[in-house]
Amino acid sequence: MDKTDFLNYLKHEYQEYCVIPSIEYQKKREKREFINGLMKGSRFFGVSFDDLEEIVQSQSSLCFDSLEEMLEIPTYIRMR
Repeated sequence: MDKTDFLNYLKHEYQEYCVIPSIEYQKKREKREFINGLMKGSRFFGVSFDDLEEIVQSQSSLCFDSLEEMLEIPTYIRMR
């Protein structure tokens, strides 16, 4: 897997996270933790914080029902 494949996989996982209904809290939390792990491991593939931020911003308008959900994004992405 190279950087492009990894970014496509991460984008796919993030899109899946966005379609999970808010009432399925446990499933949403597990998917969020999985994505956070992918983001932390992304440095192995040479993915920059800008690349991660681009993925989050491109999907965030579709994903968040509330400010609380938006705050669940890792701080190092949100604060850039």
